[in-house]
Amino acid sequence: MRFDPDYTYRMPVAFGPMPGPRQALPGCEPRGGEASITSYALRFTTTAEALGELLPPRFALNGEPVVTVEYTELTDVPWLAGRGYDTFAVKLPVRFEGRHDKVTGSFVAVVWENMADPIITGREELGYAKLFADLTSRPAGPHAHRCEASWDGHAFAELEFERITEVPPEPACAQDGVLNFGYVPGVDAGSRPDRTGAVLTPAVDGVEVVGQATATGRVRFVRSSWEQLPTFYNVVNALERLPVLSQGPCVVRRLRRDIENRGQRRLV
Repeated sequence: MRFDPDYTYRMPVAFGPMPGPRQALPGCEPRGGEASITSYALRFTTTAEALGELLPPRFALNGEPVVTVEYTELTDVPWLAGRGYDTFAVKLPVRFEGRHDKVTGSFVAVVWENMADPIITGREELGYAKLFADLTSRPAGPHAHRCEASWDGHAFAELEFERITEVPPEPACAQDGVLNFGYVPGVDAGSRPDRTGAVLTPAVDGVEVVGQATATGRVRFVRSSWEQLPTFYNVVNALERLPVLSQGPCVVRRLRRDIENRGQRRLV
């Protein structure tokens, strides 16, 4: 085989360039980049000291120590030929101060997804901290909703909304970018990482807010053992230890927006 510099490759490279959210191959061009999104977002205030332990080098809290827990349902995803998937993310407000770049945005501490394809493309190409989980989202009554994340039958996170009340949708406000810290370990034993550092995905323009609701809610992370979550029990337990000092607003939003995440760049 021979690598074509005009294309992006992912493993297995022996079969040539791979299609994905930021690359279409001849004969499989998606129609547009927009998807339908329903998000259930809850915020709570914790301590700056607790969140500081979760931030990579050159990152610092930007404002109050607020944690956003967001469950998102994505449907009609163009690069998946109209299929969809769900995500369960934990985000922190941060600023990055590098040698040249100074950026504010939401740092994605971790995001669980229930499909391998967006996990692989997001980790390899964007540096997102993605993990796999079984995710479920369902009504829990006339004005209630329940979201759950589990792995091999063990539920480790729950997000519950009650008193969901429709309100007039607000226009999408100006957003900062999304910040991640990509890390690819070295292959040789004891070697330095092949890639490490902050990555910025710019904010998306043209977000259409289809509907919006307010709610009351709660989030619960379940302290888990290594036997229950052999590969990420430490992630869940760190989130479970975060003190909840006050509960913030809960918002349900229905959107249409581009999810291709083009234009990302490394920060230095």
